[in-house]
Amino acid sequence: MTLRLSIVLAAALSLAACKKKPPEAAGATPEAPTDAASASGAEAAPASPMLPSEAPEERLQRVMAASVETLKLGDPTRAPQVIEDLKALTSMAPDAAEIPYNIGIAYELLGDDTNARKAYLRATDVDPSLGAAWLNLGAMAEERGEYDRALQSYEAGLRHDPENGDLVVGVIGALRRQGRYAQAVTEAKRALGQNANNVNIYNNLGLVYLAQGQTELASFVYQKALNSVEGASNNAYLHANLGKVYLARDEDYLAQQELEQALRLDPRMVPAMVDLAQLHMDDRNWSDAATLLERARTESPSDAAILINLGICYRGLGRLEEAQALYQQALELDPRNADPYLNMAVLQGDYMRAYDAALASIDRYVAAGGQNRALADTWRAELTDAKGKYEKELERKRKREEREAKRKAEEAGAAEYQRILAERQAKADAMRGQACPAEGCADLLACNRQSICVDEGSPGTIPVGGACQAETDCASGLICGPEKTCVAPDPAAAPTPAPEAVPAPAPAAPTEAPPIPTPASPDPWGGAQ
Repeated sequence: MTLRLSIVLAAALSLAACKKKPPEAAGATPEAPTDAASASGAEAAPASPMLPSEAPEERLQRVMAASVETLKLGDPTRAPQVIEDLKALTSMAPDAAEIPYNIGIAYELLGDDTNARKAYLRATDVDPSLGAAWLNLGAMAEERGEYDRALQSYEAGLRHDPENGDLVVGVIGALRRQGRYAQAVTEAKRALGQNANNVNIYNNLGLVYLAQGQTELASFVYQKALNSVEGASNNAYLHANLGKVYLARDEDYLAQQELEQALRLDPRMVPAMVDLAQLHMDDRNWSDAATLLERARTESPSDAAILINLGICYRGLGRLEEAQALYQQALELDPRNADPYLNMAVLQGDYMRAYDAALASIDRYVAAGGQNRALADTWRAELTDAKGKYEKELERKRKREEREAKRKAEEAGAAEYQRILAERQAKADAMRGQACPAEGCADLLACNRQSICVDEGSPGTIPVGGACQAETDCASGLICGPEKTCVAPDPAAAPTPAPEAVPAPAPAAPTEAPPIPTPASPDPWGGAQ
């Protein structure tokens, strides 16, 4: 299996679609903190109990101001105290919509969306023209994927606060997410006709065109905003969205320029971090991509898509256990999304060679309702084939290792044998020609008749039981016995004299044979000659 970067599951983060309103002080337009403590990020002082000489109106203003400054810090640990302080004011100012509104922000800091929504609804009941409450209700619905409800909140807010540009932006964003692009374009153009300097409308109109694949129009919208709206060049979202357009057009260099500019303007912009990280991932630059995604995770720890992408980077860096932990965490954050199982399968199969675990991850993907069944089937077949090949390779490797281990053991044994031989030889060389010690001569030597250590097999050194031909063959004190083996002599036996040699009789002198007489021939005439 090849590395599949097509399974990078980054969520399509819409930039500047709608921004939640910050906390508000009673009867005042929200402004950035100007005091030194707020500017430096120091903790705001909690509201103190009512002072003895303090009038109710003064206490209301003081507690509201302290609560707003505390909420601006974004510290969830201080939210419960803010809720307690603000609830104590509701009886003093039941018509102050800012009180339940800020209570809603505190509940959001705690992650309690249910009570946050109740508080925002209470604020709209008290003052229907409080557009910020409608805006936050819509944004919360969008975060849950409830785009119909989000649109209802934005439109309800516009009915009571028709000049609220943020609510217009919310309507455009909700229509875009519903796929109602024509309506979104119409609404955006109508809004720009009323206010051509609203940068967020440009941002969302460009996203509509981008969602339709009309990258030229999207680029035109962003360039127009940057060139015609005063201060637009300092809007991080415009640069980030333009970078997203360049990404879609595979103009990576221009995309990187815009995304880096967005992060210079807003170092905490998560979508720009994610898109810039994607550029690095496409180049297999896992280190820089991981650095960006780690920053993004700090800013948005509950975003499962960021965790998945970071897991892919860790996988590329060889940090396999950490990658697997991130995939598991993504599943816990968003159990409805089965896609992390596919990433898990790639990690376990291609990198860890844990094919059984990878096949189990594929099965979990299917069981969890994963949509791409064809891809799952293809990967299952590939993993099964890879598992078979891997097991065969493991068997071949095992046999090679066994042969190698046997060879090394034999070499080690031979080397040890040679070492022992060399050691014995060295000892023998040192002792050869020396007087035989009480414990005997060294290996390879024997003590001869003269009690000198000599090489084994030298004359006079054959031990008891050794074969011999003559007594001089045997070691000192041994004799060559009747069985032609060296034995110790029997002290009780008398020495047997050697038999005397009897000379053989001399042979008789040869005699001459007597002559054979010649018989007389008969006389043919009847007489002797």
